[in-house]
Amino acid sequence: MEPNLPTAGLAAAGVACDVAAFAAVRATAAELPGLRQQPGPAGHPLPPAFLKHADEQTVVALAAVSRAIDAGGLAGTDFRDWGAVASPRFLGRVAMAAAVQRFAREGAWGVSPHLIPHRSLHSISGTVSQALKLHGPNFGSGGGPGGAEEALLTATTLLQGGSLRGVWLVLTGWDPEPVPDAKGAPPAGVVCAGLALALTPARAGWPGLRLRVAFGPPGRNGSTGQPAGRMTPLSLEALLETLGGVNLPAAVLWQLGGGGWLELERGRTGNGTAAPRKAAAANGACQAAAPGGAGTEKMS
Repeated sequence: MEPNLPTAGLAAAGVACDVAAFAAVRATAAELPGLRQQPGPAGHPLPPAFLKHADEQTVVALAAVSRAIDAGGLAGTDFRDWGAVASPRFLGRVAMAAAVQRFAREGAWGVSPHLIPHRSLHSISGTVSQALKLHGPNFGSGGGPGGAEEALLTATTLLQGGSLRGVWLVLTGWDPEPVPDAKGAPPAGVVCAGLALALTPARAGWPGLRLRVAFGPPGRNGSTGQPAGRMTPLSLEALLETLGGVNLPAAVLWQLGGGGWLELERGRTGNGTAAPRKAAAANGACQAAAPGGAGTEKMS
């Protein structure tokens, strides 16, 4: 089936939103238990058992959200009028494979009742909504290799309605995809990554990062057609590679599967130049950026 995208209304101006904050977290299987106990920086405690039954991708997702709030200066923000869109990649696959084997041996009594609520597509967005006390919509989008694009289009669409102050966009996945074992635990050597972006409606004069989605001519600056040059397909890894760098380019383009493209650009200062991005911390901790940014933290 070919995607049916509403390109007519987006062709002229596209859809834009500001990145108020972002952060990424990468954790190995051995590092996840500690992250489960304390997903956020010191000073942002959660109940000890809040993530007890959560999927590993939920753990890194909430850790990324917490670090984005801290590094982006959003501590104390009232997120009541925000929404959340999450796109995990094959969430619960390892645990579900083990649960199916236990069900075959022991019947229904061998399967935990926490499996479905904590290992389903909407589990991450629901957990983020509870942690931040969101009153806006929250749901999972995608769930597979193309989930990053689906979640991004969903989040930007929600912002166009004007009823939300912002949307948390959360993308997660394993690298490489773990092979299930009989115990349902992720094997050593794999890394679970989570990326969180706090998106808000586009504002005039915003000096930070901005996402722009476009589907057809006319292009920016009066040009027609798609941008020249070869674009990388949008994915969690592509976003992590760009946002995790110290020197962020003035603009980055990614190809969307429906024929359009996503542009990440820096805002402009008063003299028309691109706003600078601050250098990353040398110790690899949460990397501060220009307004609307954070960095990548590897849990090690």
